[in-house]
Amino acid sequence: MITAAALLLGVLVVGWWSPRPLSRLSALVGPGTALAWWLLTAAGLVVGTMAGVLLLVLPGHGPAAAVLAVLHDCWAAVGHGELPALDPIAGGAAAAVVLAAATRLALVSAGRRRRHAVLHRRHLVALQLSGAGGDGPLPTLWVPRDEPVAYSLGGRRALIVASTGLKDRLSARELHAVLAHERAHVRGRHHLLTAVADVLGRTLGFVPLLRELPGAVRLLVELAADRAAAAQCGAGPLRSALLAIRAVEGPRRSLAMAGGDTAIRLQRLTARTGPRLVTRAAAVAGGFAALVAPAAVAVALVAGTSLVWCP
Repeated sequence: MITAAALLLGVLVVGWWSPRPLSRLSALVGPGTALAWWLLTAAGLVVGTMAGVLLLVLPGHGPAAAVLAVLHDCWAAVGHGELPALDPIAGGAAAAVVLAAATRLALVSAGRRRRHAVLHRRHLVALQLSGAGGDGPLPTLWVPRDEPVAYSLGGRRALIVASTGLKDRLSARELHAVLAHERAHVRGRHHLLTAVADVLGRTLGFVPLLRELPGAVRLLVELAADRAAAAQCGAGPLRSALLAIRAVEGPRRSLAMAGGDTAIRLQRLTARTGPRLVTRAAAVAGGFAALVAPAAVAVALVAGTSLVWCP
């Protein structure tokens, strides 16, 4: 009971107070590292919650023994007119909350996948009817539109959507940088990462970390795609292209070239990173710390309490 309570309290501490330090640290490291830290912290939150609930429901026993013990306690309480033990009540309540959250998570995820499939199907039909853009494994659908638009759709049949106005407004180098940016989204599976963040944010938005997760992930995947495109085409063409199409975004559930905070993206295009070895070491250490943060807080709480009460 004590271990489970400490772990769940660690989940609360991390869930409520981690967004601010994560936001500050994200400005000091590369977007890929920051993206991993945000997602691993969210994963640690979910895993810590599940582990805490399991410790409440199964306090040191196997599933069958735990169920029999709960039934025995309830029957004894009814027969003797006493209140049941606290462990079964706490475990049952926690299990009910987790089950309700898991059900909502599944429903939100299914609805989002269904809407994404409809959007994707419409673009693929338009691509087939136009007969254009079928070059290689990642085709480009050119739509007749005056506004400069560029976005990508992920999945097994990923594609890039761009407007004819984009060609008219941008130079050849700028256009190449924009397309490289969208290809980076597909290669990095950024659509999947943003989908996971959106589902968690919509399902468990009462937790500050998960409420801020979708916005943070959307900005960080744009920064990561910017870095990949700049490495391939140079920061100059990408910067001028971003300024030219900053006001036009794509549909929901797509990753548009104009997405994210433009001022931050322009600033980070000129930012420098440290040595590769130091950067990788910091990424691994920070990712591990983010994943085990709830457990680390729980250990600290138990150790601190034992020192106070058991000198």
